[in-house]
Amino acid sequence: MSNATRIAASPHPAQVDGAVRDWLETQAHIVGYWREVLVSADGDASLIAALDDHASFLEAAARIGAGGFHRHQ
Repeated sequence: MSNATRIAASPHPAQVDGAVRDWLETQAHIVGYWREVLVSADGDASLIAALDDHASFLEAAARIGAGGFHRHQ
């Protein structure tokens, strides 16, 4: 099956939603890993804070449609 055929096959929305949520959670874990690397290396506090904010955003985004999403202004 070619990529074009797979794309045209349109997977069930719940499958896509789940895959996107999994990807967002994975990204949050990766951000957390790099945060810990920065902390252990006594890295820049503002960069650590930026990673904290980004991880929070990713975790919240993973919950969209699964209990709500409230983005901080």
